[in-house]
Amino acid sequence: MKFSDKMFADAGSFAPFLVGPDEIVLASAGLANIAPGDRIVLSFEIVWESLPEWDSGELEIMIREGSETGTVLYWNMESCFLRARSTERHTMVGGAVTAQRYYLIVRSAEKRARIIGPYSLQGAVYAP
Repeated sequence: MKFSDKMFADAGSFAPFLVGPDEIVLASAGLANIAPGDRIVLSFEIVWESLPEWDSGELEIMIREGSETGTVLYWNMESCFLRARSTERHTMVGGAVTAQRYYLIVRSAEKRARIIGPYSLQGAVYAP
């Protein structure tokens, strides 16, 4: 491993919060020492729950590159009946940029999700 960074919030370290239609940045990870051909691995975990007034919860999860409004590298719509632990590992190949920040972002168009934690975003750079 050439470089790594992680941002997280443990359960109980914050008050659970409602996710609405506006994008919310949960965490970011800054990576450096990236060379062409390097393997970049981004991993996240989000623990969340549905709201009692809905049959199921829905949460959009995105990873953006460069800024909070940058290019979407990863997108998924998750759903659950009570509680969920959403995790994913996204791998890509480094290009010309030697340093980059990545953002873990969530939204729920109909306010069908509450973040209860923990949540985290971890990034790592590996030589080919």
